[in-house]
Amino acid sequence: MTQRPHLILHIGAPKCGSSALQTALSMTPDLRGSDGTRYRYTSAHLLAGAWRVQDGTTLTTGARLSPYGYTSWPNLGPQYPAADIFAALKQTLTQGEKRGYVPIASNEGWINHHAAFAAALADWGHPPVDVVVFLRPPIDWVNAAFWQWGVWHQPQLDVWMERSGMPYSFADDIAAWSRIPNVRLTVRSQRPDVVAKFAALYDLPLKAELQANTSSPAILTGFLLRNRSFRPTGHQGAIEFVVQRWCPPVPGRKLWAVQARHVQALRPVRLAALDTLRAVLSPEDQADLFADTRWTREAPYHADILEGVMKLNDPTLFAPLYHALREGAEAAARVAGKPMPQLPDCPPEGADIATYDAAIFPVLETLQDMDAAVRQQTVPRWKRTAFAWASRLKRG
Repeated sequence: MTQRPHLILHIGAPKCGSSALQTALSMTPDLRGSDGTRYRYTSAHLLAGAWRVQDGTTLTTGARLSPYGYTSWPNLGPQYPAADIFAALKQTLTQGEKRGYVPIASNEGWINHHAAFAAALADWGHPPVDVVVFLRPPIDWVNAAFWQWGVWHQPQLDVWMERSGMPYSFADDIAAWSRIPNVRLTVRSQRPDVVAKFAALYDLPLKAELQANTSSPAILTGFLLRNRSFRPTGHQGAIEFVVQRWCPPVPGRKLWAVQARHVQALRPVRLAALDTLRAVLSPEDQADLFADTRWTREAPYHADILEGVMKLNDPTLFAPLYHALREGAEAAARVAGKPMPQLPDCPPEGADIATYDAAIFPVLETLQDMDAAVRQQTVPRWKRTAFAWASRLKRG
């Protein structure tokens, strides 16, 4: 990109590669483009009643201590007043201008808050801001969103869609962002690699070291739904990041809930989104986004629809899940330098679900404990003490 912005906002969308990008940026927060421009990834946290902007090694420390493996800005909402967050963002923008770098701020939920951002940017005199969005097609997004959030509250996709409304509003959101003065909007497909695409936009030496928040195997999702202590709600998915960090893949097709009737119901939504995006996006953005034929055709979904809704308790996959989790726990224990506890053996073929759950539960607990030990060891003791002190201030 030729024009140098004063701030880069990565605004999502949710379930469109945000975790992978935030992980890569958290591990490499200070970057330099080939033209010499300096970029700095930032995050913000509420500590002792005030918002603190983090960057550099402090930000990376927070990411390493987190089971999610990254850190980012908060979303706007009742818990986090917009005025406070925008004040911290303005401070970040000003610091970047003074010190000669371009700050990067990220939250996948900001895509819905264009009105609030429009007002804030107007108050700031409309500085040049880059807004970056990654998208997936409506049908695919609804399927992913259901497994990420919906199934933890309602096991039927039809009921969840009816109760939540599940509007795919991202095209309208993007149109609203495009109307904000001095905002340069870039919209790209999440396929095949969000990190590589973001790096290419600014010619940055940024790479994804591992997958982050990819779809979990169905057999693990079923186990977590039955054993909610590991993942109480759809918004508390840290355990899945831990599994992805250490464990080999478990076989099986991807999670799938969409049926033919859902495709038909979403057809008007998909076509309306297409019309809106074609009206507001640049030819370059359209070429990248619509290279994914799932935007323009329904045929790519036929094979998954014919295979049917994913079963979460395939008896042939319990043993592979057990062995993958145990392998991950043993790998984490080796890195942590800790002995493995005595764990149950894998149940024999044909054992029932309750027997497998009883064996898998302590293996997953051990993996969780060993991962926490590794994360603690990657950060010096004085930094861990400082973060613990800040956390106590935050709670009290």
